[in-house]
Amino acid sequence: MKRFLFFLLIPFVFSCSESQKQENTRINFSYTTDTMQVDPGEHLIFISRYMSTSAVSKDQKWLYNLNVSVPEMEFIDLENLRFDRAIPLEKEGPDGIGTSVSDLHVSDQGEFFFIGYRSLVKADAALKNFQHYRIEPDQFKGDSLGDAEGVDFGYTISQDGEKLMGTYSKQQFNGPTRGLAILDLASMELKTIPIPELESLVDFNISQFDGNGNPRMSTIERVWVKEFNGKIYVTNTARNEAFIYDPELDSLAHQQFQSTLTANAKKGLYTKSTNSEEEMRKAWDEKQNEVSFQEIFYDPTHAKFWRVSTELDRMIGDSAVIKKVLTIFDQDLNQLHEEQIKFNISGSLAYFKEGNLHTFINLEDELGFLLIKPTYE
Repeated sequence: MKRFLFFLLIPFVFSCSESQKQENTRINFSYTTDTMQVDPGEHLIFISRYMSTSAVSKDQKWLYNLNVSVPEMEFIDLENLRFDRAIPLEKEGPDGIGTSVSDLHVSDQGEFFFIGYRSLVKADAALKNFQHYRIEPDQFKGDSLGDAEGVDFGYTISQDGEKLMGTYSKQQFNGPTRGLAILDLASMELKTIPIPELESLVDFNISQFDGNGNPRMSTIERVWVKEFNGKIYVTNTARNEAFIYDPELDSLAHQQFQSTLTANAKKGLYTKSTNSEEEMRKAWDEKQNEVSFQEIFYDPTHAKFWRVSTELDRMIGDSAVIKKVLTIFDQDLNQLHEEQIKFNISGSLAYFKEGNLHTFINLEDELGFLLIKPTYE
């Protein structure tokens, strides 16, 4: 395979217009961008899942990328931007990672967590000593779940590797999300924090039924659960808001934000229920034009959160032009700035290092990063 060397493209400088700054900002903000490519050597780095099963070490020196099809763990040297080695793994058996791994997490201690549907497998930093968990209500102690309730797929692992954090909901077609769930992995003790405001997210679902009225599929709103500095942040795609849970105080705060560049919530002006494939596609396209708020990322160097939201900007014939808006918050989630941007932030692999955002991009079927260098004044 052709060898690639690390390179930087000529940086570009961006800033918002003066009128936009005066209206939408409490800080002066600009940024430059560079592009970096990883040297794969003779190895074909697994990127066909858009790095959805990858994680970065606490010291940000290593990128771990799980090739689920082989399976094997790829080790990427982030300091020298090159492939280092791959360790073979097994899917089944006592030392297996599971047959349907969809996410990977690495704790601050370097432990690996392989997340699958209703299953969780933990391995030590040497990818040995596997421990298997069943994420089922009959395995939990502590707070009781209601009838047909369970922990939702798409949870995350705390930075210390001791807890599972996610949402819990009514486990049925279009079942509402009830709140935040925290599971101690050593004791299997469950703590639930109800968030009633999340239950109405089902109002934005699009549901398809067959000719007999039986449910076939439903589009749902995404809820993110992320941990920063000991607090747990819960955000969603439908509304311009965040819930912050402080485990030390056992307190839940609700913050709502105001944007001048997008709507502050989805309107739901599309068909919600159908038995037609064509109508389902049309409703989905219409929903995609409404505002959508993506996950938050934290920059510890500058003590700031970033979030991108999208919304229809204009139509050109039958084609929709979607605008992307970056919102910047301080460490207490006070809104500081928003502006339209041209770049994307990968939902699978993005992280701040030394104040710069690194986000995955596909460079001619090879692993690359877009490097975004902010300046605050």
